[in-house]
Amino acid sequence: MFESFNVPGLYIAVQAVLALAASWTSRQVGERTLTGTVIDSGDGVTHVIPVAEGYVIGSCIKHIPIAGRDITYFTQQLLRDREVGIPPEQSLETAKAVKERFSYVCPDLVKEFSKYDTDGSKWIKQYTGVNSITKKEFTIDVGYERFLGPEIFFHPEFANPDFTQPISEVVDEVIQNCPIDVRRPLYKVTSHPTGQILFIACPPLHY
Repeated sequence: MFESFNVPGLYIAVQAVLALAASWTSRQVGERTLTGTVIDSGDGVTHVIPVAEGYVIGSCIKHIPIAGRDITYFTQQLLRDREVGIPPEQSLETAKAVKERFSYVCPDLVKEFSKYDTDGSKWIKQYTGVNSITKKEFTIDVGYERFLGPEIFFHPEFANPDFTQPISEVVDEVIQNCPIDVRRPLYKVTSHPTGQILFIACPPLHY
């Protein structure tokens, strides 16, 4: 195949290392480094990967059973509980669209609930979908679901009673398991290379 397409060269690297390199575009030259902690979240699992000078510290990698699929399912359940009139056959697709278009991470759950309760018109969004069977449009209001969906990264017990450790604690645990001489730079740089983690803004971790 390489001969057929005249491939001039091939470079294979770990995604976590490439994620750190990609973060250089937003950093000053003096701040560029291949040392950092990468949170890699896909559809079914999230990995926390420490990288020191371009080398993955494999023995310290940790994964958690919370990822994009769980946010979608949790958002779907929240919408069902409110009985907002979503056609059953569109339930999952609607939840996925709500997650991708409207979701965000809030710094304080109590204050966020208060914002919606006092000025709902400012924060509540509308989603319009099309029933795949009848081809008729339907419209729903999207409220608390906007911030409660991604919140399962910080309160995983909302979606998975068997796992209760928030992502910020997992990151801290991973770094503390690494050699002491690389811990400080691992705290300084945290990279989120995949779509699901566009939500995440971990609380400050202090060395």
